[in-house]
Amino acid sequence: MNPRGVRRPVLRLLLGLAPALLLSACGGGGGGAAPSSPVPAVGSNQMLVTVESYPPVGVPTVNIPYVTVRVCDASGNCRDIDHVVLDTGSYGLRVLQSALVGLDLPTDTTTGGARLAECARFLGGYIWGGVSHATVQLGGETAGPLPIQVIGASGLPAAPSGCSNGTTDVGTLQQLQGNGLLGVGHFVADPGPYYGCGATTCTELNPPPATSAMVSNPVALLASSDDNGIVLAMPAVPNSGAGTTYGVLSLGVGTQADNAVAGFSVIPADPQGDLTVTLQGQAYPGSFLDSGSNFYFASLSGVPVDSRGNYIPSSLLNLPITVSASTGAAYPASLNSQIYVANYSTLDFSSLVAFNDMATRVTTSPAIVDLGMPYFYGKQVAYVINGRSSPLGVGPLYALH
Repeated sequence: MNPRGVRRPVLRLLLGLAPALLLSACGGGGGGAAPSSPVPAVGSNQMLVTVESYPPVGVPTVNIPYVTVRVCDASGNCRDIDHVVLDTGSYGLRVLQSALVGLDLPTDTTTGGARLAECARFLGGYIWGGVSHATVQLGGETAGPLPIQVIGASGLPAAPSGCSNGTTDVGTLQQLQGNGLLGVGHFVADPGPYYGCGATTCTELNPPPATSAMVSNPVALLASSDDNGIVLAMPAVPNSGAGTTYGVLSLGVGTQADNAVAGFSVIPADPQGDLTVTLQGQAYPGSFLDSGSNFYFASLSGVPVDSRGNYIPSSLLNLPITVSASTGAAYPASLNSQIYVANYSTLDFSSLVAFNDMATRVTTSPAIVDLGMPYFYGKQVAYVINGRSSPLGVGPLYALH
C-alpha cells in the first residue's frame, strides 16, 4: 500500500482543470477543431489518445487527453466509456454513474457490511463515490475484476463533512471535463480516505481497507506482462496551437516492440512519485509530469499575469529547465529540457484545442512545477510503476525520449 498521505497524484488533476473552466469567459468556443495530426494505428496493447473538443462539457476542453475504456459487470454486460480523461498523475479508474447505464455494479462492502465509498480530495474540491468491482478493458487487454470509483453512486449518503471540508463537489461532467478519469501513474492503489456507509451516514475507515479493496490502477492489474507501466507518445504541435490531435498510450514499458524504450533518458522518482524541476535558477522538489494538468503550473519571475494568474508575456518565452531526481530517489539522474510560455490572452480557443505553451501561476505551498500536458507534445514519456521491473530499472521512475 502507498503511504497514507501520498495524495498529490490525485490532487494534481484539479490544478489542470480549474483554469480550463475559466476559458469560457475568454470568448473561447467549443466545437469542431479540424484534425492536425493523422490518426495512428494502434496495437492490441495500445490505446488511441485524442485531444479534442467535447461539447457536452459546456466549456472548451483544451489540452485534455481522452481515451475510451470498456467497463464490464459480473454478468458480462459491458459498456464503452468514451472521453475518459487520461491522467498520468493519479491512479485508478473513476467513472460518472451516468456513463455506466446498463451495468450492474453494486457498491462493495466493508468487513462489517457497510457500503464502501471513497473521497478523492482535490486542491479545490472533492470527488465522492462508491467503490465497485468491475472488469476493465484497456485497448485489447483486460484487468480485473478490480475496484473502481463510481462517481455519484446512487443510494450513498451525501459526502461527510470530513470529505468535503467546505469545498466543492467536482465529480461532475463539467468539472471533470469528461466522463471519468483513468489514472495510470506510478502507484497501484489509491490510499483514500475510504468510508463505511449506512443508510444516512458514513464513517471514515481507520485503518483503511486492504489494498485489494482500494481503487486501483488498471494497468498494474493487467493479465499480461504489460503490467509494469505505460508509455505515452504525443506528436509535436506548433506554438500557435493545433486542432484535434492524436497520440498513443502503450501498455507496458519495454515489454513489446511497440513500447520499446531504447534511448530514453531515465529520471527516477522519489517514494511519492515526484522529481525536481529547476527553472530560472530555482530548484523545485516535489514536481512532476502530469497529463491530467492542461497547463504548465510554475512560479515565473518577471513574467506578467492576468487577473486569473495566467501568464501573458509580451512575446513567446523559451525557458530552459532541468528535470532531475529528487532526494530519496533510487539514483541520481537529470535531463536538460525547455518549456514554452505564450501570452494566454492571444491563444485561439475558438478553433484550437492543443497548446504546448499554456502556463499559469502555481498556488501550492511550497511551490512546485507541474509539467502538464503542454510538456508531452513531441515526446514519448514512460512511467514505470512502483516496485515493477523494466529495462529502464525498477519503478517508480520516469523516462523521456
